[in-house]
Amino acid sequence: MGDMACIRILLEICSLLTLAWANPRLLFANRRDIRIIDAAIATNGSTVDLDQTQVIIDNLEDAAAVDFLHSRCFIFWTDVSNEMIKYTYCNGTQKAIDIVTTGLIADGLACDWIGMKLYWTDSETNRVEVSELDGGSRKVLFWQDLDQPRAIALDPENGYTIIELMIKIEI
Repeated sequence: MGDMACIRILLEICSLLTLAWANPRLLFANRRDIRIIDAAIATNGSTVDLDQTQVIIDNLEDAAAVDFLHSRCFIFWTDVSNEMIKYTYCNGTQKAIDIVTTGLIADGLACDWIGMKLYWTDSETNRVEVSELDGGSRKVLFWQDLDQPRAIALDPENGYTIIELMIKIEI
C-alpha cells in the first residue's frame, strides 16, 4: 500500500472521529518534512493536496516514524539516514533537537505520555528499546525472537504495547 493510500485511510478514520471529537488532526512524516492536517478537510475519498497541510518542521534528512507529546507540545521523529531520534516544539520554531544520536535505525516510534518515555523499534538490530524523553537511561527491552520489528504503538492507560513484526513465508 502506498504512502498516499495509507494517508487516505488514516484521514477517513480521523473523519469518523470528527463526530465524537472536535478537529482531529493527522501528523505525518513526508521524509523531508513533518506535516499536520485537519482530518475534516479530506472526507468522502477526496484527494489531499499538500497545500492543505501545515508544515511543522522542514529541511529534514530522512524523517520516518513520528509521534507527539501533547502535554509538552513536543513532536518526536526518527531520522533513518542520520540514525537519530529528534524532537521539536509545536510552536513553529522549527528547531530540531537531537535526543538519541548513536546506534539505531529506528523504524517505529511511540511516546508514552503517562510514563514520559520513548519506545522505538530497530529492524536492523531486531530490538525494541526505551529511553527517557531526553534520550537518557536507554535500555534494550526485547532482542530475542524478533524478526524485523517495524512499528510500535502504545496504550499506556491500559498497559498495552503493540509491535508490528515482519513475517517470512517460504514456499
